[in-house]
Amino acid sequence: MKVFNLKDFPFAEFGENPTRLIRLLVSPQTTGEQRCSIVIGSVPPGGISEGHVHQESDEYIYFDIGGKFVINKEVFEVKEKSLAFAPKGTLHECINITKDKVLTLVCFFLPAFEPYGKYPELIERTNEFIKKKEEK
Repeated sequence: MKVFNLKDFPFAEFGENPTRLIRLLVSPQTTGEQRCSIVIGSVPPGGISEGHVHQESDEYIYFDIGGKFVINKEVFEVKEKSLAFAPKGTLHECINITKDKVLTLVCFFLPAFEPYGKYPELIERTNEFIKKKEEK
């Protein structure tokens, strides 16, 4: 059995003012898992995930403290410990509506997504992290 502390995983900064921290936990390129990708996002108080679309994957998004979920310009309140769903091809974003708490999002992509933007570098750093952990 392998156990990892999620906060130990390398991260990349996405967005601007404020940035959010993205960790890639599971993907074909890191763990060999072909069926899905799992990403953890830390969204600072007042932060957003900026509207984006995943053309090839459905996305299930777990909100630890709640917030707002916008999909195709429709806004939904999301309660603490709730799940939102963004079907592939839909414009969506997540918003941290608090003034003092970090919103943690656990994002499950089915099927696994193709890396883009900052993900290739993050994949490289994640692979190095996993390799070091497995050597211990």
